[in-house]
Amino acid sequence: MILATFMISGVLLSLTGTNAHALSTSPSDYEYGYGPVASINNDWILVGNSMGYGNPSNLSDSGFHATFSMVMKNGSAYHIHQIFNAVIDDVMMDGNNTIMKGSVTVTMMEGSVSNVPTNWTINNNNTLAISMDPSMIDDHFGDTPIYGLELTPEKEIEIRNTMGEDSKFMDKWIPLMVQNTMNALKIDAGNISNVSTTNQSLTDESIDLMLMNNSAMP
Repeated sequence: MILATFMISGVLLSLTGTNAHALSTSPSDYEYGYGPVASINNDWILVGNSMGYGNPSNLSDSGFHATFSMVMKNGSAYHIHQIFNAVIDDVMMDGNNTIMKGSVTVTMMEGSVSNVPTNWTINNNNTLAISMDPSMIDDHFGDTPIYGLELTPEKEIEIRNTMGEDSKFMDKWIPLMVQNTMNALKIDAGNISNVSTTNQSLTDESIDLMLMNNSAMP
């Protein structure tokens, strides 16, 4: 359910954050991907999400965005980075792996750094490795790639269904999540039906619609 909500939110964000010309071609002409990214570099932990799309017949019609948190293992020095303005110059195949070469802009404490040489490697349509030139960003992310998962709706459904098998836990967790979301969005509890913590089954669609319909409320 949370995964499905994130997927919808990610799609909406990608539509509002990318150039409108990307929609001038049929969606079936594009390849796209999304999923979590993470890495550990000495005393630093990095966790976030990435999204990307590309038109195989026109590399200039491609985009990639990643937003992730970075924090020391002891919980200090929390901050956020973004990777955007991706330019794809070349795509090649190595067996079942796809390798894309290009450049990105990376947000740093001193300001954004543009034209950072970057390689994206998608292995067997399951994992993503983002390799940026460390010399241009002060080795901030170390000299190893930022790794991620390449998700699909089918994979998310499998994960979600597996999590949902723990019905006792979900019966408690779902109402807590809904209430927490309502509090964060300052939603009046009277706007939705009462949620019972027992014998209550909330569908993914009902929760997703509730969040989307109320996300614009002050």
